[in-house]
Amino acid sequence: MPVPHSGSAAHASRRGRLPETPVLMVRRSIASFLGLLALASMLSAQPQAEVVVRAYTFQHQRASEALALVYPLLSPRGAVELQPAGNTLVVRDVQAAINRIMPVLKSFDHPARPLRLEIYVVRASKSVVSPQVQRSDLPEVLTQRLRDLLGYHVFEKQAQAQLAGVEGQSVVYELGAEYKVSFRFGTLQEGQRTKLVNFRIARRGENKVENTLLHAHLNLWLDQPLSLGLAKNEDSREALMLVLTLREGDSPRRN
Repeated sequence: MPVPHSGSAAHASRRGRLPETPVLMVRRSIASFLGLLALASMLSAQPQAEVVVRAYTFQHQRASEALALVYPLLSPRGAVELQPAGNTLVVRDVQAAINRIMPVLKSFDHPARPLRLEIYVVRASKSVVSPQVQRSDLPEVLTQRLRDLLGYHVFEKQAQAQLAGVEGQSVVYELGAEYKVSFRFGTLQEGQRTKLVNFRIARRGENKVENTLLHAHLNLWLDQPLSLGLAKNEDSREALMLVLTLREGDSPRRN
């Protein structure tokens, strides 16, 4: 009976073996997995901060206008509910967030302050002659500001008024024979800015029908003019300009 060659036997033996497994790598993988499980268990076992409920009823301002102040201060677990009938906001959140929100609401809920809106309606046009003629019916400072912003040279005042009121008050005003303005004063935030809610300016045509020129919420900063241009396109030779300046306090007295 022939005896197998030793080299063939060794080759057959090697083919019958299972491949060697990297035991050290497997052990490390198992250890890492177990460590992650332990960490997740520890984190889930930590008690979460309790959610508490606080209600704030406004005495002077509208609760609805304070919603925009609350949203950025909420935690991921927080929520706010408006109760219009009671002019109240109900805040549900962790105590740390409540501690941020309540002082903001108290500061917002101040007694109504007197405000006034200075408004100019201006027809702006480009000079068609050379050299260009520059003319304005507006105060010098305002004229220079508009010329720096726009490519117009002539500014003719169509109407002007100072509309006085207080925070939260609605105003409707006949601005000359041609224009009509309506809006509501918002609440001063941080003592520096507010919103003209539902600001609308309309112009009457020959048949007395009102044509709305602008209807929007406008954000204004105290003593900083806001200039709005109404034109058919950017290349128009003429535009209707609105220049709005918010002031605090009553209208100045005239001697």
